[in-house]
Amino acid sequence: METKKLLITFLSLLLITKIYSQKPNSETRQFIDNAEITQINKDWNVKAEFKSGIGEIVSFFPVEAMDLKSSQKVKSLQMDMTVSSQFLGKSNNYFKSSWIDLNEVDEFILFIETYVIPNLKEKTERNQSTTYIFNSREITFSFYIEKSSRRISIYLKDNGVTDYEHYFWTETQVGKIPELLTMLKEIK
Repeated sequence: METKKLLITFLSLLLITKIYSQKPNSETRQFIDNAEITQINKDWNVKAEFKSGIGEIVSFFPVEAMDLKSSQKVKSLQMDMTVSSQFLGKSNNYFKSSWIDLNEVDEFILFIETYVIPNLKEKTERNQSTTYIFNSREITFSFYIEKSSRRISIYLKDNGVTDYEHYFWTETQVGKIPELLTMLKEIK
């Protein structure tokens, strides 16, 4: 009987741990959402920025969020995105912040070093294309090659669901990807 109770307790804890570990939002967003009073310190000295031809902008920069009641701190990479959206025939600006946890920054660096930088000058054959995709909990970064053109696209996620309506893309700023890599390495 005691073994059965112990087994049920163990399985319950295992299930709770599994559910908790599958949260789709970043640890940083969860930290900010759970704190009653938060202070976010942004370091604008270290940033990477992409701008589209129509004035849309994406900025990456390091932040430190602090729960002012408990004094706990979390460091991460914040991404601010301002894009134009169409609603009922009117153009509006859409702004959103997302976070990439520091453990995901390591993977982002590896992705850029391994798949993007070596292919910045690559071309595809006629009627062929190649897409490299990095997924974090809150963003998707896509690098697309077709013939001699290249494009980056950045999509945001809320609770694990990708927002395909509000996203950023550019072909003219692809050459700035090495600046993003340099910035990512500075915050690590």
